[in-house]
Amino acid sequence: MQLATEQDSEWIAAIQSGANLPLWKPNSTSWVLEKKAFAIWQAAASECELLSVAVEPAERGKGFAKTLIEYCCSELAKLGVEKFFLEVRESNIAAISLYKKMGFKKISERKKYYANEEAAIVMELNRQK
Repeated sequence: MQLATEQDSEWIAAIQSGANLPLWKPNSTSWVLEKKAFAIWQAAASECELLSVAVEPAERGKGFAKTLIEYCCSELAKLGVEKFFLEVRESNIAAISLYKKMGFKKISERKKYYANEEAAIVMELNRQK
């Protein structure tokens, strides 16, 4: 697990494009797991939002997303982050199931959020002390 570097940006952009994800630029809150998965976070004070997470298609279903998200949450908690948020397409049942298993809870829904008018499920993981 490592923070993303400038050399990772092209690979991240290709995965985002292939997964139909918004193109977020890598920054100091981006992590890469062996060029198999990445996660991009944006932190503000004690809160953090997962902007994008993706796994190489050939590596899906092997636990890389879970491992990466758990690692990132742990590292960000060391910096004082207590609440983690994310948005997920309502049709992405596999991701919603994963997030629930990790302790994320649905807190709201954004109707017609995506370009295809699909709703976004907003989830939160609260690790307040």
